[in-house]
Amino acid sequence: MSVSVLSREFQPVQQSQVHQWQVHKLRSEEVLLTAWAERSPGRYVLTGRWPRGHAFYRPTRGAYDPMLLAESVRQTVPLLSHAVHDVPRAYKQAWEHFSFSVDPLASLVTTVDEAVRLVVTCSDVVRRGSRFAGMTMDIDVHLGERLMGSAHTRFNNQPAAVYRRLRGSYADAEAALANCLPAGPPVDPHRVDRTSPDDVVLSPVAGGRPGRWMLRVDPAHPVLFDHAVDHAPGMLLLEAARQAAHAVGGSATVFGMRTHFARYVELDAPAVVVAGEPVPDGTGRRRVDVSVEQHGVRVFTSEVTI
Repeated sequence: MSVSVLSREFQPVQQSQVHQWQVHKLRSEEVLLTAWAERSPGRYVLTGRWPRGHAFYRPTRGAYDPMLLAESVRQTVPLLSHAVHDVPRAYKQAWEHFSFSVDPLASLVTTVDEAVRLVVTCSDVVRRGSRFAGMTMDIDVHLGERLMGSAHTRFNNQPAAVYRRLRGSYADAEAALANCLPAGPPVDPHRVDRTSPDDVVLSPVAGGRPGRWMLRVDPAHPVLFDHAVDHAPGMLLLEAARQAAHAVGGSATVFGMRTHFARYVELDAPAVVVAGEPVPDGTGRRRVDVSVEQHGVRVFTSEVTI
């Protein structure tokens, strides 16, 4: 996208403030989006701020953690649901699939405070009667005037009553958290590009089988479990895929993911993270296939580009 197009895209328009509840965050420091505006029907520009020293999504090799892009997109899902489609607070949104890619050179942290802008194009909007039921979003993410990444996602939206029927006894978040299995021991943090064992989401499996770990779920984690949920959060699964790719890929940088959320990952049963060997993708990078299995069923898959 040229600078001239960018300048037209980001011309000042009346913006609406992002309210903390609209992005489903209890801790104000975890809110990455600040304002949004409608450019044309189905097209929005969101502004935000990425901290240079986030407690969990820390810069690596001088570049912003690509998971800040993923979390910004995750916050866009409830924001546009509530702000644009008048979805009540009690409704639940769930990812169906999500992919992103970043340009490492455009992701570098600079000495100036650069605005983050997400240009969102919505399509395939589904309604059940008058109720908003889901849509697809294509998103270009800019740092200043640099296009640093893009994302594509589809999600669904469920009323509270429908969600309770869908989830059954699991719909009670407090009960689900109370029944959460204890977190297992973490793998060596440096093996998964982490410095603190508290931030590791993989635990060794019995026998030490290569490419296999238990999903390590810690409901006390202040970022991954910012608020009470009845299942493993999507960002936890993305982090598990990222860490698994690091574990099998050695000293690698994650440039993108292509993920599919097949089922909810429950907190009261073991979940196994499986990663294949890295394979060349024909562009000089490598691809790692990662999946999460629970009750013998593949519930999450991710193709990680490193």
